[in-house]
Amino acid sequence: MFLSLPASLRSLFRPCNLAALTAVCLLGASAPSAGAARRQQSRKHPRLHTLAHAFVNVAMPGVGLLPDDEDELPADGEKYELKLVRAYTGEALSVVYRIGDTYIPDALDKLNQFLRDNHNEEVSEYDPRTFDVLHTMLAKLGKTNASVNILSAYRTQETNDMLRESGTTNAALHSQHIEAKALDIRVPGVSAPLLRDAALSLDAGGVGYYPKSQFIHVDVGPVRQWTYSPHARAAKHSRRGGHAHRSLRSKRS
Repeated sequence: MFLSLPASLRSLFRPCNLAALTAVCLLGASAPSAGAARRQQSRKHPRLHTLAHAFVNVAMPGVGLLPDDEDELPADGEKYELKLVRAYTGEALSVVYRIGDTYIPDALDKLNQFLRDNHNEEVSEYDPRTFDVLHTMLAKLGKTNASVNILSAYRTQETNDMLRESGTTNAALHSQHIEAKALDIRVPGVSAPLLRDAALSLDAGGVGYYPKSQFIHVDVGPVRQWTYSPHARAAKHSRRGGHAHRSLRSKRS
């Protein structure tokens, strides 16, 4: 059979050519395809690695109610507790703010006082759904006993204007902090990207990520998200009439 093959094919079966063919076949079998290489790289991508964390299957609680009388508080039901700290003032608060579907007025008063504007000591009434967002985030992360470090809470219009004029923060003109619907937070032992992903999974309001300072913003305003870059902000202010960073400006909170 070998002798009956055409000369062009017989040359392939010479010993030196057979060795080369074998090497090529082995190389082709061992080298991954371009698609496989891309898939391998994607598995190592830090963003995808963060999203690979499985959150506990916890949903936001339903609409909460305020009782007409303190005596109407339920005797049993799921208890929603928050542990908050304010590193700048050294204050700490641990409070059950909701039982079942009922908010506890006295607990809400304590939270409102705790989350006051530290620049002028003014207190506002927080939207209690903000506390539901915090509690559900912690539950998804399996960290319901963790303390939440509050970096910024309620702001009066005066305080917000001052922060905007300072140019050192990302305070928006119509900030959700002014409406007592927003908090800037860290949770010890939980990375800011993971905290952000837990907040985004709720689809319950605004979520801002601040990678340089490693904290996140959460609010119960319109659903949206952003990542704040101080370099982009500086570039925006250095350009007259520029529109390159309009999306960043419109998403601030």
